[in-house]
Amino acid sequence: MDPTNTARVALAICSPTATVRIAARVASSRVALTVEKEGGYAGPDGQVISLLQEFLNAKYSIDNAYRSFADRVRGPWRDALVDHWQEHAKEERSAAYDIAMKIVGLGADPMVTVTSVPQCPGNLDAFCQVLAKMELDTIENGRKLIAMSGDNAAMKVFAENLVLVDTKHLDDLRRMSQMSVG
Repeated sequence: MDPTNTARVALAICSPTATVRIAARVASSRVALTVEKEGGYAGPDGQVISLLQEFLNAKYSIDNAYRSFADRVRGPWRDALVDHWQEHAKEERSAAYDIAMKIVGLGADPMVTVTSVPQCPGNLDAFCQVLAKMELDTIENGRKLIAMSGDNAAMKVFAENLVLVDTKHLDDLRRMSQMSVG
């Protein structure tokens, strides 16, 4: 077995003390993991982090919007829609966590500066229009991150997966409403 793979397997199953010893050994070897091996970004790390911060803010805002609108929705199908939107909110919160961990991994501090839920009339079409716009804005953030990913395949796939979930949410909103979105 390759020593790098041995160290990775050991990292996964060792106690914290043993993990530190193995990590130190790997770090001191010539096989240490480096950012350069991941592939370079299309711009400076600071720009990538800034895009991730924008994405994080958007995720927190849309999470709050799904929860807020779920509280306000009325109709005979209310319970099913509330459950559905709460599931979307959980997916948005999970994505926000993943983005925050990526920011930390790049050496920055995840900062959520603005989370706001746009005001709108209390009806399903208005809720869907606001949520659809927020999903489209979030998809655009993902597209910017994909473009900024450059040769870093992991960041590109990470951003593509986030966009995929947001696109599914947008499709759901289109099916729920009579409106034409985007």
